Order: sequence, then structure tokens, then C-alpha cells
Amino acid sequence: MTLRPPRDDDFDAMLELMNAHQLAAYGEADVTADELRTWLTSPSVDVQRDIRVLEQDERLVGYVDVDPTKTDPPLWWCVVQFAPDADADSTAAELVGWLEERVDAGRLRVWSSATDTRFLAAMDRLGFALARHSYRMEIDLAEAQEPTLPAGLSVRTLADGEERRVYDAVIEVWRDTSDPNDETFEEWSHWVMREGTFDPSLWLLALEGEELAGFSICSKDVNDPSAGHVDLLGVRRAWRRRGLGEALLLRSFQAFRDRGWTRGTLGVDASSPTGATRLYERAGMRVYRTTVFLERPVRG
Repeated sequence: MTLRPPRDDDFDAMLELMNAHQLAAYGEADVTADELRTWLTSPSVDVQRDIRVLEQDERLVGYVDVDPTKTDPPLWWCVVQFAPDADADSTAAELVGWLEERVDAGRLRVWSSATDTRFLAAMDRLGFALARHSYRMEIDLAEAQEPTLPAGLSVRTLADGEERRVYDAVIEVWRDTSDPNDETFEEWSHWVMREGTFDPSLWLLALEGEELAGFSICSKDVNDPSAGHVDLLGVRRAWRRRGLGEALLLRSFQAFRDRGWTRGTLGVDASSPTGATRLYERAGMRVYRTTVFLERPVRG
């Protein structure tokens, strides 16, 4: 087996490998070419430094990357994936071994489906332990309730030049989550404003006067043409506990229905300290996928 940085001509094989992992783990091959291309061109990523592919008999059988937070010591978000027919233990050991060479302090975090017993067992043998869960949730939009906005608040879509204002609010709100967002505006906008997914008419902003109270940043679900996806939803502290989060969620579903979509989706930390999971359940959403996050200290 050969571990090396990816080449330009590896793109299709990398995408095939990632989707083979996703299909085996989740039952869906849901990594798009646009998503992979966006990751490889992210301002924070140096492909030669941060990514490796594992090749065996001229075929890619494993993939690993790192994306550190700016905390001290850092939490390293690490994608570790391998082909369903590869030997899980030897492949995982090669990939995690490179992680140990690449990083020097902090914690490693990997993840996969809660039902991916092959991956979970291999990671357990390498010393990774359960840290938390996240959910993918969905709703049949025919079942969605009508929104009721708290008194004194209004909702409108994004105006030209407001992107940084929304970014500042996202960073502020995410300080109260399990994983505060430390992306720069350049990094953040690279993902949420990328060509093909950025739709300012699906950025819903709640205001009290001129003050931005909350936001729901949505897009068309890239894997389901009949669905809208809530990418980021949050309420600033001064406007919480007034029903604004639920109102923004239901307004998002209303916007999806107006486009003729029949399904709404989102992702959420299962143990969200802001109570997001309970909010989504009250709105009629249900879990359709569970992801587990495993962590281990860097051994250096």
C-alpha cells in the first residue's frame, strides 16, 4: 500500500471511494463532485499538506484529511474513509498513522454512521472513544405547521452586501454550541456562498427594527431535488426563548413549499446545548440518520 498526496487525476477515484464509503455506512452515495471540489479549493486547505490517499494495486482504497480548529490545543476534524472491500484494520491503521505524523497536539476527531460497525470497531481498536452524536432530520412539508412570528419582529431575505453581517451573527450564535465556529469570513463564504448553491432568496433574516435577531440560511438539498435544506439556523441571545427559532424554521419550510419542494432536511448536534433538537422535534421533524463522533488525544 502506498500513502501519498492526491493528484489532479485522482478526483474521480476519490469521489468514487467517498461514495462507496457513504453507501456502505449510510445507504446513500451522497458526496457530490461540487462538495469535493469546494473542499479541495478551500482557503484553509493545502492539498499536499492536509490530505492523503491510500493506493493498493493501482486503486484508491483509503482517504484521510485534517482540518484543525483554531483552539489551543486544536481539535482536528479528520475524515477517514476506506473502501468497503478493504481490510478495515490495516487500512485504518495506515490512515490514522499518517494523522499522528501530521499533527502534534490536541485531539483527533473522526466520524461515521452509528450503524457502521466495521469502521467503529477499527477505530475502537486504535483507541478512539465515543464523544457525541449528530442527527440528520427531515419533515414531509405537507405536515409542516404555519409560522407565527413573535411580536415586534419581521422576516425578510438577504439584501446585497449583508453577507458579513450575517457571518458575524453566525459566529456569535455558534459560541453557545458544542463546536464554536472559528472560520474566517473567507472560509465561511467559500462554502455557504459557492456557485450553484447560494440563493439569497433562501437566506431568511429576522429583525427587530434594524437589529438582526436571527437567521435561517437555506439552500436546495444537493442530493434530493424535491427537498430544501436548512444549512444554518440561529437566534442571538437577546431574542431567545420567544419562539423565534421555531418561527424561522417554519418560515423556511414555507419557502420550500413555495418552490414546490416536498421535503425539508437539516443536521443537528444530538446534544445541542441550545435545545435545537427539541425545537426541531416540536416542529414535526424526525431523525433519519445518526452519525457518531469518535475522539482520541494526539499521541505525538
